[in-house]
Amino acid sequence: MKTKFLTLILVFFAISAASQSLTLTELQNLCKLANWQNGNDLLTRKGWEFHGSSKGDYDHYSMIDYAYSKSGWNGDYASAWLTFYIDGSQVVKLQYQAPKNIYNIIKNSLTANGYKRIDSEIKDGDIATYYTNKSFDIKLKTSTVDKEYGGHGAAYVITISRKYQ
Repeated sequence: MKTKFLTLILVFFAISAASQSLTLTELQNLCKLANWQNGNDLLTRKGWEFHGSSKGDYDHYSMIDYAYSKSGWNGDYASAWLTFYIDGSQVVKLQYQAPKNIYNIIKNSLTANGYKRIDSEIKDGDIATYYTNKSFDIKLKTSTVDKEYGGHGAAYVITISRKYQ
C-alpha cells in the first residue's frame, strides 16, 4: 500500500514538473506559430493559466502573459512565466522565465541544436548571452529580482525570436 501511494505521489510531481517546463523544441514551435490560439491551447492543456494581455499598435506587438503555479495570495509570483509577442495573430517572439534547472537544460542544449554564441553583455542587475541559428535568435538573461517572501534571488529568462527568411 505504501509503495502504491509513494508511486502516485512521484507520478503527480513528475507530471507537475513536466507541465511547467518547456523544452527548446517546444519554445521554437511556439515561436513559429501562425496563430497564437494554438499556443494558448497547448499551454492551458499543460496547466498554464492566462495572466494578462495588451493589444499592440503600429509600433508595439500585442502580448499575452501566462503563469504556471501562481501564488495563492499574490498573483504577481509564479514558478514560471511565458509571454507571447504577437504581430497580427502570428507569434514572432516569446519570453520564458524558467526555473533554474530548466534554464540550464535549455542553455546546455543550444550547441547541439545548431546555435552559436554571438555576444554577451553585463548590465546593472543582469547578465545576458546571445545565440543564433538559421531560424531563431535567443537571449539568455539572468537578473536579480525580489523574491515572494522577501529578499532577492535570480530570475532566468529565455527570449526566443523568429528570423524572417
